[in-house]
Amino acid sequence: MKTVRVVVVGAGVIGFSTAVCVAEALPFCSVTVLAEKFSPDTTSDGAAGILFAAQFPDISVERQRRWFKDSFDHLRAIAQSQQSPEAGVMMSSGYQIFKDVPADPKPYWSDLVIGFRLMTDRELERFPGYKFGQAFTTVKCECSSYLPWLEKRFRKAGGKVQQRKVSSLHDLSDSYDLIINCSGLGSRTLTDDPQVYPVRGQVLKVEAPWLQHFIRDGDGKTYIYPGIHGVTVGDISGCSYLFRLFTLYCYRIVCKCKYFHNLMLFFALKQRKKFEGNSSFC
Repeated sequence: MKTVRVVVVGAGVIGFSTAVCVAEALPFCSVTVLAEKFSPDTTSDGAAGILFAAQFPDISVERQRRWFKDSFDHLRAIAQSQQSPEAGVMMSSGYQIFKDVPADPKPYWSDLVIGFRLMTDRELERFPGYKFGQAFTTVKCECSSYLPWLEKRFRKAGGKVQQRKVSSLHDLSDSYDLIINCSGLGSRTLTDDPQVYPVRGQVLKVEAPWLQHFIRDGDGKTYIYPGIHGVTVGDISGCSYLFRLFTLYCYRIVCKCKYFHNLMLFFALKQRKKFEGNSSFC
């Protein structure tokens, strides 16, 4: 059988995941990952890496459920395997909180994650100003570990990597039979697609080992995600290109996340005081 020459453009989590799938499932293909930047210098390296689902109005819910279930089951299997520490994949439990009751209190993916339930009034007391919440367990990938693990798996399957900048997909047509574009934000210039644009926001990696559960604002703009190598805190403020000082963003992120943490600490101390006051033990 003739060898099919395949190139995957982009070395982020989508690029390497795609390359691994092709290389392992189709051994008659010669697969190359081609990118200007590799880990730890990709966009994926800065991602929080937690698995959530957003609903797309132009795609059937049935299809979105299948996508989410396949991804969740795949990552969950890694998290529960001996490869978990090296791959940086873990199970993560926590809360998604809302200032108002959402239109769909029980989203389409609620039965696909683990232990989905609505938060109790007592749990919501920890977050003044928030009226509704969901608690569940999902999967989290530490991309700083996951990307090298994927690359190792890809190379083991016979894959090749090449680091250089690609200016045009057309330039690759003479060297490869199949071109798979996984360039992410690079597609804006690589394919001249103005509909691809970055979302403005800031992410901080901090050491806070006492944080065990994720907290995510229901609008997705502010979050705290504990991980294996630290905690990711972030804020996404929209798609405007207006210039803002980085320090102001960092200050706001820290203030919002500190607010969440202080609420939790206050609640814990309040419960402890209540317990000590009612205790008959010396």
